[in-house]
Formats: sequence, structure tokens, C-alpha cells
Amino acid sequence: MTAETMHPADRFCVVYRITAADHAEAKNFAKDVALEQTVELPESSIPAGLLRDAVMGQIMDIRQVEGDSRRFDATISYHFETTGYKIPQFLNVLFGNSSMRNNLKITKLSLPDEFLKHFQGPRYGIEGLRKKMGVYDRPLACTALKPMGGSIKDLARMAAGFVRGGGDILKDDHGLADQSYHPFKERVLRCQEAVSQANAESGNTAIYCPMISGQFDEIEEQVHFALDNDVQGFLIAPLLVGFDTMRYLAEQCKVVIIGHPALSGVFYSNPDHGITPAVLLGSIYRLLGADISIFVNYGGRFPLTKADCLDLSEALRAPFGKLRPCFPSPAGGMSVDKVGEMVQTYGKDTVFLISGALIQYSPDMETSTRAFMDKIHQYSE
Repeated sequence: MTAETMHPADRFCVVYRITAADHAEAKNFAKDVALEQTVELPESSIPAGLLRDAVMGQIMDIRQVEGDSRRFDATISYHFETTGYKIPQFLNVLFGNSSMRNNLKITKLSLPDEFLKHFQGPRYGIEGLRKKMGVYDRPLACTALKPMGGSIKDLARMAAGFVRGGGDILKDDHGLADQSYHPFKERVLRCQEAVSQANAESGNTAIYCPMISGQFDEIEEQVHFALDNDVQGFLIAPLLVGFDTMRYLAEQCKVVIIGHPALSGVFYSNPDHGITPAVLLGSIYRLLGADISIFVNYGGRFPLTKADCLDLSEALRAPFGKLRPCFPSPAGGMSVDKVGEMVQTYGKDTVFLISGALIQYSPDMETSTRAFMDKIHQYSE
């Protein structure tokens, strides 16, 4: 396809929140972004015609944020073809060079069905994962195997106790990699064996999701080893191993994908710069194929607000072309005693992740998990 054959209507929109002295400054900033993210030339150097009308970013609207004289929402549209329908280039168009400027934050994506049809998104999503696990009427329960440095024997014992206690999903803590004290292959083999045996004994359908975090030339070997040993899911932090790595694994491997937010705080901790959690951990992770997206819950040790968490959950579950809705998974600072509040806040289509608090609750993981599950059942009736 050439610029001359690009249909001008085939565009998606990005809302950038600009911090500026006034509307005129915000408008000039938005013009810079529209050019920087596409043609990367001064506007006076762009010839008339479809290059200017289709390829170049187009400012659709600029509005002052209500009650804030220094913030403006600029909606800029980009032609589908500028992305090549590939994740790396999509992200490049989205924020590329402009991410290096201050006072610019992506707050919303509007991706038409015609664009989204080029991406698979979550393989299972909410409905598929519930069907896989046979759990339909309550939130799912998840924990993390930890701590880093723990023996493989202890991690496997923890896994088995969680399954016998009725838990649904257990994952490696994101810090568990291919370290000398619990190397990837031995850890995955022993933990999956423990889960499979506990499932067989208890009638549970719990799944184990090891952390895929090898170097580029190691990831394929990790993935094949895990699949050869009956692993049913992967934990992936796309900001560590690459956004398109997660997309590729979600499309190629018939497993549950859990997206982890490690390193994501650099995108949203500044109120005036970056990408909001709802866009990054919501819309983008969903585009990459996350069936579950982990994020830090409000009221814990991290600074996300309740509004941030609800916006993120909405981005994961709301209609998004043909892409399946996926589970939000609030974590960090959660406890058994907070389950009722979390069910009320997030609803049943949620994966609750509690790890450290379960270890604190009882030295016996089965006992802790039963208490966790009792609360989930109590507040899901």
C-alpha cells in the first residue's frame, strides 16, 4: 500500500493530556506531537495531498480539562498504516520520541474494530478462563510463590498447600528467575509436579504460571520446557522481556497469560507525564494478549488511587473490538480481611492476588488458603 491508496478514514485516536500555560501553547505542543510521531518534519516541509492528509498525525480536538486552567486534552488521530499493524511500531507511533518530552501524558486510546481485528488479544479472557477452570460464580484466587531465595522444596510445598486449600492460580513471584538457588527448570518441574499431584488428590483445577524472564536467546527454551512439563500458564512482564514477546507467546502458546506490571511505574508515577495505568496495563496489555493483568491495589504500599484501579479494570473488561474481556488482578497490600471490600469494589470478574498476607496468616499455606477461599465464597453469595 502506498500513501496514495491510504483511506483517510482509517485512523485511531490517542488523547494526550498536555500541561501548558494556555490553550495556544497547548495547541502548539499538540502540533509538535502530531508531527513528531509520524512524518517528523516541520509542517512547512510537508507537501499537500495524502501525505499531509493521511500519514501525518491530525489534531482532532483540544479541550481544557474542567477545573484546571493548565491542563488540556488533545485528541490526535493516526492512520492505521503508520503502525504497520505491529506492536513495536504501534507503540512507536503512540509515544515514541514524544515520550522524551515533559508535560505529556496519554490518558485514552480509541482503537476502532477495523484496527483491532489485526490482533488476537487474550486467548481465554474472562469467559474462557472460567470455562477452563470450571469456576463461574465468584472471583478467582491467586497467590505468588515466594520469597526469592526460597528453596525449591519450600516453594513446591507452598504450591501444593495453596491447591489443597482450594486456590485457583499460583504464579512465581516476579523476582524468581533462573538463579542458582532455584534454577528455572528444576523449579518449574517441581512446582508443576506439586500442583498436578495436589489437583489429582483434591479434585481442584488450579494452574501454575512460572515467570518467563530469560534473555532473548533463552526464552524459547524456557517456554518449550514449561510446555513439555504440562504448565498451563505463563507470567510475563512485557516491560522486562519486550512488549511483542508477550504478544507472540499469547498467540503461539495455548496457555493462560498473566501480565505483570514490573517497571511500569516509570510510565504513570508522574501526574504530568507518561501513560495512565488504564491505558498501559489495561488497553495495551489486553492488546498484547493478557488474560489477567496484575496491578497494585489502592490503599496499599503503592500510590495508585481507587479511581486509577477502577479505570484500569474498566479498560480490561469493557468492549474492545473483538478482543475478549480479561481479568483485572489487584495486588500489593491485600489481605484476607479485605476480600469483602475488594468484591464490593471490583465485582466477581476479578482475580484477587494475595501472597505475603497468606504467609503471615499461617505457616501452613493450606490453612491460609482455606481462610482466603472462605472469604471469597462468603462475599460472593
